[in-house]
Amino acid sequence: MSAYWFLALIPFIAGLAVTGQQGMTAVTEHVLRRTARCKEGVVTGHLASREATYAALHPVVRWTGDDGKEYERAVPDTVSAHALPEGSRVRLLCTPGAPDSVALDTPDRYRSAVLGVWAGVLLWAGSLTAVLIRIATLLPDGYF
Repeated sequence: MSAYWFLALIPFIAGLAVTGQQGMTAVTEHVLRRTARCKEGVVTGHLASREATYAALHPVVRWTGDDGKEYERAVPDTVSAHALPEGSRVRLLCTPGAPDSVALDTPDRYRSAVLGVWAGVLLWAGSLTAVLIRIATLLPDGYF
């Protein structure tokens, strides 16, 4: 076998990395949905932030916590600012005792994490299958 077969390590390792990272995101979302309490909040504005090479608008949400205090935080999420205009009501997931860990109650992060897990599995399993098939075709005829 030539050194080019080491190139098959790139999609294999990338697939393992994507599977691991997206799997952790899916597990985190699952745990958040099981432990967090659902609250209702109101979008009071938008906060601009610079993420990577583009500007993003994050909704600023106000809600009342379990202790009766009002909280107002910018909620980073994949929902665009146009989908959540000021004054709109949103559902939030709040971890008890940690008002900074608020998240919008949308299933998008979990769905994209599961899709990422499957894409990563296809990537590493596909590269592993290609290498195994190539190795099987290189074996001598009387080997099996």
